[in-house]
Amino acid sequence: MVSIGVVNFGGQYNHLIYRRLIELGVNAVLFNLLTPVDDVIRSFDGIVVSGGPQNIPEDLPKLGYVVDYVTKYPGPILGICLGHHIISYVYGGKLGDGKEFGVTTIYIDDEDDILRGLGPKAKVWESHSRAVIKEPKGFKVLAHSDKVRVQALANLSKPIYSVQFHPEVTHTERGELVFINFIRLCRG
Repeated sequence: MVSIGVVNFGGQYNHLIYRRLIELGVNAVLFNLLTPVDDVIRSFDGIVVSGGPQNIPEDLPKLGYVVDYVTKYPGPILGICLGHHIISYVYGGKLGDGKEFGVTTIYIDDEDDILRGLGPKAKVWESHSRAVIKEPKGFKVLAHSDKVRVQALANLSKPIYSVQFHPEVTHTERGELVFINFIRLCRG
């Protein structure tokens, strides 16, 4: 059985992601920010860096080993909302103002592996005041909205993906496909 770790930032979305993964038949485990990266590498087939109330880059020093998770973990990684910001920032992307709240239409520019079956457009749930305004080098933009140019990313050489929206909530159309696609990647 596939085992996926969910970084627990303490927010309600973390538990909902955990629940969605369990519902899709995987062994999901919430783990805290102080879990050593070697333990994470040994324990999971993939990890989800989920949402939370923190701001990047200001709060990054308070987030335990999260930088190690997104740079040293060798398997598939999925960043959601805050995780999208962390991955982008750590790999050299630029964050800025980009408030979206509620249901937003995103346009799928490239389904890649993670957005397969979602496009060409989808209504998704957004809850953020910051956004990735410049993708990191070595990543490609997979989706955009009218207000935010970088709604989803994929690394060109590693299995690292991130989305600005929340696929775990029922307000996101076909959000479960993001998790199904991620589980497929974790199965290898």
